[in-house]
Amino acid sequence: MLFSLFSSLLAAAILSNILLRGIGLESVTPKTVRVKPVLIESAIISGMALLIFVIDYAILNFVLLPMNVVYLNLIVITLLVILVNEAYIYLTKKIKLELPVTNNLGLHSVLLIVGFFGFSTMSFDLAFINVLGSLLGFITFSILLVMIHSRLRVSPMLKAFKGLPILLIVLGLIALIMNGLGGIF
Repeated sequence: MLFSLFSSLLAAAILSNILLRGIGLESVTPKTVRVKPVLIESAIISGMALLIFVIDYAILNFVLLPMNVVYLNLIVITLLVILVNEAYIYLTKKIKLELPVTNNLGLHSVLLIVGFFGFSTMSFDLAFINVLGSLLGFITFSILLVMIHSRLRVSPMLKAFKGLPILLIVLGLIALIMNGLGGIF
């Protein structure tokens, strides 16, 4: 536990030093550096992923398992992702709300759904809490990455660190921090 605390503090200090020195992500990350649009977009993606998980959990446990055709679960998830994405596009065109209107916003939830495969063997309440925690972590991580990106845009940086190298460094340092915090809790 002490090593985890030390590693998270060290990673936070290194990350803070990189942010203050100024190495940027201009060529890799999107042009938006505001937190509110990223919060809305990641919340929509998380909501879609949660809806897909609940429907897939019900289909898996009440239809596929009794019929002994669990191997069709991947096809069911694919169809659910496409269906939820198309429903979101239809609703944003019908209802005039100021939501992001892109044709592939719901398809980003596939990245989250893949991580939920292991939860299908758990009881529903435990799986739902794990999925909800994962989605809140996704939203937090998205906001954290945008905040770091906005700080890095105004700082001078070395040309060798532009783009993907600094993105990998920052993501690695965030992973170190999260790993250290995981040992505490």
